[in-house]
Amino acid sequence: MALIGKLQIVTGGTSGMGLANAIGLGAYGPVLVGGRSEKRLEGALEQLKAAGVEAYGKTCDVSDAGSVEEFAQYARTIGDIGSVVNAAGVDWEGVTPDMIIDVNMKGVVNTTETFFPYLDEGVMVHYSSITGYFYTPFAEDLAVWNDPTAEDFRERWKAAVAAGKHPKPSFLDDGYTYYAGSKRFVMYYTMANTVRFGKKGARIFSIAPGSFDTPMLQGGSTDKASIAEGTAFKRFGTPEEMADLVVKLMGPGHDYLTGCDIIMDGGKYAMSVVKQLD
Repeated sequence: MALIGKLQIVTGGTSGMGLANAIGLGAYGPVLVGGRSEKRLEGALEQLKAAGVEAYGKTCDVSDAGSVEEFAQYARTIGDIGSVVNAAGVDWEGVTPDMIIDVNMKGVVNTTETFFPYLDEGVMVHYSSITGYFYTPFAEDLAVWNDPTAEDFRERWKAAVAAGKHPKPSFLDDGYTYYAGSKRFVMYYTMANTVRFGKKGARIFSIAPGSFDTPMLQGGSTDKASIAEGTAFKRFGTPEEMADLVVKLMGPGHDYLTGCDIIMDGGKYAMSVVKQLD
């Protein structure tokens, strides 16, 4: 595999599933983690090195194309790039629609566009979310999503959401609509890059987590017990379980896997859309 012995990159790699991915990817080569907080970056590097990983770190804000470019150039001083896992993202609680769009959508585009030239026969992975499956894009959404690098992307998509009247659970605010839509975009954009990556022998796919025991989940205001009950196993997933799946799918023996979204949610989506047998 082309990624063996090369640099493995994880944006949003300072905690939760991102950090777990970074630890797991240490089996393939040195790891560079990026995040917005210097303090959290330092803590992540300590954990990575304690786990025996050859680790590097640099601040990176995926919503800022210039920051991602600086991060990529630093990565190239370390060595050839084998993989990029973009685990950076924000939830819908306590953030504005603009931040959701800038981090969850533009961040995915910035990361892909910046690292694409350096991923010959490599692998790129984005994190979507099971919530993305509950957002059905209208023609107005797709018209915006098909031009993801447009300067007015944010304003055009906000207008599309306002006009679309997408359904949402009555107990959730409008931020949920933007969040679910942003994660559906991650799936759509990942699939749109299938041929582009394939032409250079590279792969790209996304992973849709359900409820995992991460700082993002623990910091939210939703009823944790009821969320856990909504899975087949009545529990949250762990970051280590997610990392084990992602790292294996990136590695040897999965060269035909690309251009798709993979669900890992403890059965939550299936239980939500299909009548379960006794």
